[in-house]
Amino acid sequence: MAQHPGSGDCNLGSANKTWISKFKKSNTLSDQLNLIYSKMISDSEYLIEHPEITNLDDKRVMGPIPCGTSCTIRFGILYDDKRGLVLDINKNPELEDLILEFTMDNIESIELNELKKRDIYQHVSQKRTGVVLYSNDKELKRRIKKVVKQLQKEQKNAKSGT
Repeated sequence: MAQHPGSGDCNLGSANKTWISKFKKSNTLSDQLNLIYSKMISDSEYLIEHPEITNLDDKRVMGPIPCGTSCTIRFGILYDDKRGLVLDINKNPELEDLILEFTMDNIESIELNELKKRDIYQHVSQKRTGVVLYSNDKELKRRIKKVVKQLQKEQKNAKSGT
């Protein structure tokens, strides 16, 4: 779960609680991977349907402010001696293809870091629950590195305007 920047209840809060409960009860890595994929897709669809408000102080905004990325569960993968990649398909939709490649054969373990236990992602004002996948699979590492290189190239091109 996460802190909600607006007034009222967070729409994603109850969905996050339900998802965390299902995740904790899942018995296999395969089930956990399916839950992760479905959660990432549902959160992405929510954020598309309810875009974040950039100016929270805008007095023209009436009623509760919709949930945003700070209300979602954050997903990431650690590979290759502590190198990692945040799996944000809203920011980088091309990561969806990579995520579909995660299987019981190439993911060794998954760790749920609940907001209440500890927060390894953000400072206190932006705490979020996170899920970290761990992989030592050589083929998946190559694929991740290729995706990271492509993302860096796209970011560089966006900065230079090409």
